[in-house]
Amino acid sequence: MKKLVLLVAISVISLALVACTSKPKLYVLNWGEYINMDLVSQFEDEYGVKVVISLADSNEAMEQQIKEETTKFDIVIPSDYMIEKLWDEGYLQSIDLSKLTNFDQSKFVTGLDGIMGMMFQDNPEVTNAYTVSIPYFWGVFGIMYNRQLAGIQTYIEENQWAAIFETEPTSTFSRALKVGMYDVSRFAYSASLIYANDKDLIDDADALNTFSQTYLDLSEDILLQRNYTLWATDMLKKDVEAGNLDMAFVYVGDFFDTYLILTENATTTQEAAELTSHIGIFVPDTTIAFYDGMIIPEAARNVDLAHQFIDFFLDPEIAYENSGIVGYTTVLTETATMIETASKGDIIRSVMASDYPYNPSSIQNFVAIPLIAFSNADTDTIAAMINAVKSN
Repeated sequence: MKKLVLLVAISVISLALVACTSKPKLYVLNWGEYINMDLVSQFEDEYGVKVVISLADSNEAMEQQIKEETTKFDIVIPSDYMIEKLWDEGYLQSIDLSKLTNFDQSKFVTGLDGIMGMMFQDNPEVTNAYTVSIPYFWGVFGIMYNRQLAGIQTYIEENQWAAIFETEPTSTFSRALKVGMYDVSRFAYSASLIYANDKDLIDDADALNTFSQTYLDLSEDILLQRNYTLWATDMLKKDVEAGNLDMAFVYVGDFFDTYLILTENATTTQEAAELTSHIGIFVPDTTIAFYDGMIIPEAARNVDLAHQFIDFFLDPEIAYENSGIVGYTTVLTETATMIETASKGDIIRSVMASDYPYNPSSIQNFVAIPLIAFSNADTDTIAAMINAVKSN
């Protein structure tokens, strides 16, 4: 009898394992800490699939993984300029908007439409940028800082990008500032040229999207002005919050991600304010805008399932839950309204959105410019320059 029971148990387990392994798999390439895993589980349950997520820490790393095809990803979430580059080189397929029941172009926030309108201007075959990528999150770059150093907020507001790229006068603070630089070559290059234009070193508002030897040399000179305490990506926000850095050049979304982590257990807005009183964010008058979009690589094997995944995250309710974990700015107007008005009862997120530059569409008197794609050769040259700066 015991043997029979054991055989039945083994059979049940075997059937369960077969059912589990036979589920369709959706392969996703994403950034770290950039999706609500509870929602991934919900998608898996609703569609009877297994989502396999791989991570990359830069657009260039995503590009490499797509081109190597070691894993044939069904969904990848890179940024605007990389999306354009991958399309130009034939690594993406079109998205069938008719398969997306939640898609409505009019429901995206206004500022995002401006970025999308600048995409694929040299690609007459692309009549609608949304057929190449569906926006996931968006925002701008800025300066995150630790308020515990007296005078740091005023210094950043008065100096803007110079606070990142210039060494502060010795009389300004009691010690040298600890400054972090975002460890993506293209970001450092383009931001340094925004600074150069602000300081009248050049007269070219489009310099951030221009490659030349002159600009390369100028960017190198600018980046050598300061000995950066840390070149990193996700660690920048963590080190600013911990007081290991006084300021850093970051995605503004990194600040909001930190804010949500710190206030996770807060029950009042006063408590939330106290928990985040040591961190701040500043958006310079001219900065880099971006959006990260969901794309389907040409080599994708589960195209219909990829469309279902995109459609799932276009649901305003799902987008609301996703942005509550990720912290970056939602792309949907309805979801933004939920956050700003606290219609879902989250007053802390509502105050966060009103007290800080959460929605770029609502920021007054600033210019945000998206990046365009550079050639592989130019990208490699910039990367070599940045490596030389870091080793100096």
